[in-house]
Amino acid sequence: MGTFDDKQRKELSSKTQADIAFSKAMSKAVTQELKDHLLRRSKKLLPFDDIKERLQLWYGKDIGIRRVPLASIIGSQGRYRNFTRHFLPLDENLRNRWKDIEIAVESGRDLPPVELYKVCNAYFVKDGHHRISVAKAKKRTAIEAKVFEYNCDLSLDDKTDFEQIAILETYQRFLVQTGLKERPHHSLHLTVLGGYPILMEHIQRHRFYLEKKEQREFSVREAALSWHDNIYSPLRDLIRENKIIDKFPHRTEADFYIWISKHKNRLFQDVFEPDKAKGIVDNYSKIFSNPMRQFYGRLRRFFGLVKY
Repeated sequence: MGTFDDKQRKELSSKTQADIAFSKAMSKAVTQELKDHLLRRSKKLLPFDDIKERLQLWYGKDIGIRRVPLASIIGSQGRYRNFTRHFLPLDENLRNRWKDIEIAVESGRDLPPVELYKVCNAYFVKDGHHRISVAKAKKRTAIEAKVFEYNCDLSLDDKTDFEQIAILETYQRFLVQTGLKERPHHSLHLTVLGGYPILMEHIQRHRFYLEKKEQREFSVREAALSWHDNIYSPLRDLIRENKIIDKFPHRTEADFYIWISKHKNRLFQDVFEPDKAKGIVDNYSKIFSNPMRQFYGRLRRFFGLVKY
């Protein structure tokens, strides 16, 4: 009889501890959501089906069991509203299932691998949300997962959010329209919404210049390749040599191409002029490398006044 009572007490104790653990996780979720909202840096789990359609991800292949960093899991198929970006529970209805997983983990039972979709360096949950949530609550850093990988030319990682997905969607269309997948298009990645229409405008102006010069029609793809090789790439190389990008690690060379072009309207959209370009890049670098300007920029990013 005593053995039965001991077993019963242990089960009751496990359920109580699991109940407390869930309550703590949910309380932490609410606090974190409020803090992120006040600091204007709130990130939500990303919906996989929406991402799949936007980025035109069609073919996933089973790549087997992998040990996946929990920090790399940024979204979900179907349950993205039930958990925070850090997989803390947001819904009281998750309590019973969450507690069952917590008790199983504490008792040392083997659980099946979760199932994840991999897109670039990011992962989305197909099955196993509660297991991931419990692992996160226990401060685990990785989890066993069966992984299905989707080929993707773009860059997703643990920092990707809804706004950046919008940029990547535009980037995907830009690469398809211009044929610039044939070039090292990672160098054309932007961090600011509205940038790709500006690049397309530069390509169209360059196209007009080529047609006038050669007295024949040029396709958008021909003009885009010429623009990339003869105008964009030389200016990008000057930006690299200047090392201004080192002072702004959250920005890209393509960002600086656009900003320098705005700094000098219609810059080099017909013919690249190396001597003139070097002076403009140097001058731009001096203006934006000012320590006070950088400090002000960091403050704006900290308080969420700059999204990217």
